[in-house]
Amino acid sequence: MKFTDIHDLDVRPGWLTVWRPAPRTPGATAPWSPDTRPPSYVQEAHLAGALASRSGPGGSPAWLAAVFELPGRLDPVALEAALLGWIDRHESLRSRLAPLLPDGPEEPSEAPGAGKAANAEKEPEKAKECALPVRRATLRAGAVSFARNVVGHFLDGNELTHRIERLFDTETDPLAWPSYVFATVGHTDSTTLYLGFDHSNVDGYSILLAAHEIHELYAAARDGVPARLDEAGSYLDFAALERRAAASVDVQHATVARWREYLTECGGQLPAFPSPVGPADEAEARRVDAGGTQRGGSRRLLDAAGTRAFDAACRAGGGHVPAGVLAVLALAGRTAAGLADFRVLTPFHTRNRPQWTQSVGWYVGLAPIGFPLAESDAFPEALARAAGALRHARHAAEVPFARVTELLGVSVQPRFVVSYVDMRQVPGARRWPEWKAAAVRSRRDHAHEVYLWINRTFDGLYVSFRYPDTARGRSAVPAYIDCAARQMHEVAATGSREEVLTPC
Repeated sequence: MKFTDIHDLDVRPGWLTVWRPAPRTPGATAPWSPDTRPPSYVQEAHLAGALASRSGPGGSPAWLAAVFELPGRLDPVALEAALLGWIDRHESLRSRLAPLLPDGPEEPSEAPGAGKAANAEKEPEKAKECALPVRRATLRAGAVSFARNVVGHFLDGNELTHRIERLFDTETDPLAWPSYVFATVGHTDSTTLYLGFDHSNVDGYSILLAAHEIHELYAAARDGVPARLDEAGSYLDFAALERRAAASVDVQHATVARWREYLTECGGQLPAFPSPVGPADEAEARRVDAGGTQRGGSRRLLDAAGTRAFDAACRAGGGHVPAGVLAVLALAGRTAAGLADFRVLTPFHTRNRPQWTQSVGWYVGLAPIGFPLAESDAFPEALARAAGALRHARHAAEVPFARVTELLGVSVQPRFVVSYVDMRQVPGARRWPEWKAAAVRSRRDHAHEVYLWINRTFDGLYVSFRYPDTARGRSAVPAYIDCAARQMHEVAATGSREEVLTPC
């Protein structure tokens, strides 16, 4: 599945209809129930960032979207039943979080006002558990409906792309409910679904689950049979368990000590991309500060056969593909900047119980990766060090990064992140090409941040990337990816026996 910016998609023209979830009983009588389960740490940090953006310069949108097609003539009744069934299946999509501000609660746009002060008085302990006090309320299953609005027929794919992007930008507000919105584009032979969510609702894996689950629910509603889906746990339960576990973590905890050491090694900041990518002069800095949107894209690193060969070489060397990816990135960093140490942040999923496997939510932890690289080291040495670093880092991701920064009393932002996902394990992955499925991310404004998403599919190994749209970024990041890709090809062709890879 392609993971990219919306402007990189082939958006087909057609009839655009917007599907907006709403409480089945609107207004002050909406069936919201007070919910004592807290936000997850990453949700809390996300809401705090959204509030800060409201009081200062405008922040970037932060949505993720799933895009896929339903074949043939659309059955709108069956689709509505499928989408409502999906919302019922995932409790987090029926729950809202409202920050408790000093001058009163920040109400979600669709939230009723009645009874809020009384609810706050009943839950002072829960509010104090969060650095940003919030109140949660949740709708029961079956309490959501849809309001459909036919926008019109679009003949131009670019115009439709901009229209859908504006829809997601404006209607995925984390401080409102719903913080997600759906759209369909009707064609003569099929219908394309666009499902956009603020990041507080979903992670990348949740987006990957959507196509299979909604296809199953749609077929079940159309044919009058039960959907063939496994049970899915509630992200709200996960958030409560996570916060309970994090309460036992203190400044003496091994993970906190590792982060403290890591920040010291990186000069008090999180690691940056191996080469400078920020503005080179004042004029460029002013342009970036005025809203310099990052540049993004995607490309294939290895085809299916090459990926299998790369995998075999990694296993022969005592590692695996994620370690092999970090190894070639470290070698590329040494080539690009002469670095003797490779440092990067890596996300790990936190779906650590079977009930979270097919649950929609933000199940991601962040871990520090760092290992040395001598001038004489080649792929085998880099692979061994990368594999060891990943083994140690996996446990660090179980402690929420926001809890770590809270304990250390620091405020730092990720600047260089590499993610790896084997998409072949996702239900329905074999049918993604048939469904024209894609995962889409919002644009991003940042002067120094570089993200690389490495994804393995049945077709090969792909990288999706985002970096500052500066002269240095446009020069350094594509060259870095080219260098890593060439080294992957060489490993795939020769195995891990080579003592020295060809310099980039």
